[in-house]
Amino acid sequence: MKKFVFWTGVYNIFLGAGFLIPAIPKSLGIQLPISNFWLWLVAVLVIYLGLLLVLCSRNLKTRATIVYWEGVLRVIAFFLLVGFGFWGGIGIVVGIIGIAELLIALVYFIGLPKALNTSTSNLLLDKVI
Repeated sequence: MKKFVFWTGVYNIFLGAGFLIPAIPKSLGIQLPISNFWLWLVAVLVIYLGLLLVLCSRNLKTRATIVYWEGVLRVIAFFLLVGFGFWGGIGIVVGIIGIAELLIALVYFIGLPKALNTSTSNLLLDKVI
């Protein structure tokens, strides 16, 4: 599970870095906002979460709660990205990224409790020992 958390962090870092360069999303057919501020703000936050996941993967036993809650954020991102990607006119690639976010979240939700021999409520309430 540590390797999976590490590589999803690396995925976040590369995804966020890709959105910092406006030519990359345009080449993927993503409709960009008028102001780059919103795009860059989200990109920097995604990079931050990626760095946080990489750090959490180093000591997953004590930082699993952070990773589990990040899975909750990924489910929220799934609904936003799929909605705006497939039906909001931003671009199909954004919807595909949303589906990837849901798959990662499901692995977190199923894999973390099994890997750490704990319950979901312990992970949500930071009671992992």
